[in-house]
Amino acid sequence: MVGLSRLGRKKNDDKRGYKMKRLLVFVCLGNRNRSPFAQFFFSKLIRERNKELAPKIRLSSYGFIPQKIKEKIAAMHIGLPDPFFGRPLASSTRTVLLKEGIAVPDRWKTKSLTPEVVKEADMIITMLPEQKTDLIDLYPEAVSKIFTIREISQWDGHLSWDKAFSYKRIPSDINYWDYVEENIDHVSTVLSEMKKMLIMAYPAIVDKLGLNHAERSHEQMGRLPKTL
Repeated sequence: MVGLSRLGRKKNDDKRGYKMKRLLVFVCLGNRNRSPFAQFFFSKLIRERNKELAPKIRLSSYGFIPQKIKEKIAAMHIGLPDPFFGRPLASSTRTVLLKEGIAVPDRWKTKSLTPEVVKEADMIITMLPEQKTDLIDLYPEAVSKIFTIREISQWDGHLSWDKAFSYKRIPSDINYWDYVEENIDHVSTVLSEMKKMLIMAYPAIVDKLGLNHAERSHEQMGRLPKTL
């Protein structure tokens, strides 16, 4: 009976610890390229920068199509893959992640952002300003925790996806999704930009999640003189 009691307490402690973790959510359109790359690369970045932060943060990623993008897709008669969610990670993204030393399980599938996730998340980072706008319209109570990747990283340069629906090299027909999700040259460029922005955004993300005290402690420990 004592063993069962201890086991019960351990499960409750585990649940409390899980809930106490900050939930960081990345959002792109289809959850096949940018947002999963951000999820897995930022997890690696945390472990490399400060291992003490790793147990304090949960990371996840989802897809969300804002109304303006839906209208552009309809106007271009591109359509959406069917099903749009529940698909595997794009092979191009998997290739880029493997080059970073990150292996994603084959069972991983894309997911659609839900109201429950928005409510639970401590911070949501969108790839597009249209996503942020729509999410704030849908969930005004979440306005303080939704940011675009451009603003959180303070990136002021060009992004290859800024004109994803008008760039001449990208096909504006039924081949659109195959190109933007699987063309290795295009995806590698997009994710290279994403990597740079995530590195730039690291301090701001840690701060917004309320974990800068742990980061400062880690830095102070690093400055302590080594004993002989």
